[in-house]
Amino acid sequence: MAENAPESAGIVAQPVCVGARSWSAGALGDTVLYRSEQVGRKLEVGYFVYWSEERPWGQNFFSYTALPALAMDAVYSHFLYVFPGLKDALYGPGDVEGAMVEYEVRDDGSLAVLRGVADDASHRQVLLSRADLLDSKGRVVLLTDVWSHQLGSHGGGVFGDTRNKDLKCYRGSALQPMNERIARVFRLGSERDPHRGNPAWIDPVLPRQGVPAEQLATGKPAAVRQ
Repeated sequence: MAENAPESAGIVAQPVCVGARSWSAGALGDTVLYRSEQVGRKLEVGYFVYWSEERPWGQNFFSYTALPALAMDAVYSHFLYVFPGLKDALYGPGDVEGAMVEYEVRDDGSLAVLRGVADDASHRQVLLSRADLLDSKGRVVLLTDVWSHQLGSHGGGVFGDTRNKDLKCYRGSALQPMNERIARVFRLGSERDPHRGNPAWIDPVLPRQGVPAEQLATGKPAAVRQ
């Protein structure tokens, strides 16, 4: 990705919001990082979203029954939050999740949302339709409904129209291009070897690798592995 690509003006002008259907541990960062590739009028933007932590607590089965959440903390890598320095040293700071949004670049440089890809709770890639992503205010809404923050939840557009107070939105300087230094500090990996926020690293290949062409054509939700 070229950090100062010509399309960057359109990217930073396009509002991107992150929403959650229920509370989960971790606070959203103040910046969303992006990478982009353009072929003709098609522009793919990978967004990296940061939470301060990731733990199996919130409005979910694990918390309601308590013991499963404690057990998961004991075996899940993030039980090392009792030793924050060790946890960060092993896995990188906080929790980073990714999503890829495909746009069409209009004549005036603005962006029209076409579709997207993100992970579900099982780290399977989920196809997101235009309606899943775009609210009536023209904002892209990336939505999570799991404690582990994956952004593959459907219905982001409706959520943006009805739950505005539950969104954190990014635009302008709050959207920053990815660079090698940041990728190294946050242990994100690279296009060839993605470690975190995997959907944001997907190579821009249409039809998308791992998603059947007929699913891309219909825009119907589908969960697939790359």
